[in-house]
Amino acid sequence: MSLDILAELQDGHAFDPAPRRDQLYDLHVPFDELTGHPSCEAALSRALRQGERVALVGISGSGKSSVTEHVLGPHVEDLAPLPIAVSIEKPEIATDPAEFAGHLAAQVRRWVASGLPSESGRAELIVPTAGRRPKKFTVAPSWMGAKVELAYELDQTAALVTGSSAEVIDQARRLIGLIADHELTPVIVLDDTDRWLASSWQPDSPLIRSAFFGRIIRLLAEELSCAAVIAVHPSYLADSDYQFATGFIGTTIHLPALPGPSSIGRILARRAARVVDVAEDAVVADLIDDGALQLLFDHYQPSPDLRRRILQVAHLALTLAVDAGADRLAASHIQVALTETQAPD
Repeated sequence: MSLDILAELQDGHAFDPAPRRDQLYDLHVPFDELTGHPSCEAALSRALRQGERVALVGISGSGKSSVTEHVLGPHVEDLAPLPIAVSIEKPEIATDPAEFAGHLAAQVRRWVASGLPSESGRAELIVPTAGRRPKKFTVAPSWMGAKVELAYELDQTAALVTGSSAEVIDQARRLIGLIADHELTPVIVLDDTDRWLASSWQPDSPLIRSAFFGRIIRLLAEELSCAAVIAVHPSYLADSDYQFATGFIGTTIHLPALPGPSSIGRILARRAARVVDVAEDAVVADLIDDGALQLLFDHYQPSPDLRRRILQVAHLALTLAVDAGADRLAASHIQVALTETQAPD
């Protein structure tokens, strides 16, 4: 592979360890394909279509968000994901059922405001840092754009409720019911819960986890009766409140580890082929030495962190290769990148 193509990969941020969320669907190589066992993506898809609440277990960076986006992505017609951020919101949203239900309704209001054709001018204004120009963006899930009638019905139902906790929860139940009435399976997505682990900005994170698993998961099962995918850090499994919550969780899926260096080659090839017009098989053969893949796999094995132990290292190694005028990634580039990243074991 020529230096020009490596430079193109670098310019295209092919191995970016933190791509935009809407890119994950296209970049993800299913674990089911890599391992040869339908125990991850296929199992998640099947459980959600059956209306189950699913615990997706894996450390930060292991691929939980990518798996979720793959299963619930824009080309999936019968599932309606409802991504609900909780870790960056006020703690009550993750601990109080009425606050969570109100947060769900508020999210729907924001989606409708940016997703309806007649409301497109109300897209949210984002003011970035460092003096960059503000810009508007659309936050509505893709399924809402395809169901305009449903979006208008949600707009009417999601009006701000200031009544009792029971009334707020009932509104959330009606919103979910509306989606189901349109032959979609609503799926609440809670994929940021592992950020509560040892959060320096949130010293009460163990108490928040306790209340979340003790109250919110029960809300999803008993009051809202909807499917959900919940990111779970392995350290949560020993919590008594999480163990209590398993009574309301139908399926637990542990993200599998990559089986070997060739799996890393396929992951890098998928990303490279999205930047340059080269077949994935050719990328595997030409982009990176077998020795480099082995080094990456050896680095990955102690901790299955795809983001930091594979992509971050490969991202830096690509820069080193281009700077050195190389025509492919070699083990020497990976070794230097490993030294510079100094990822903890």
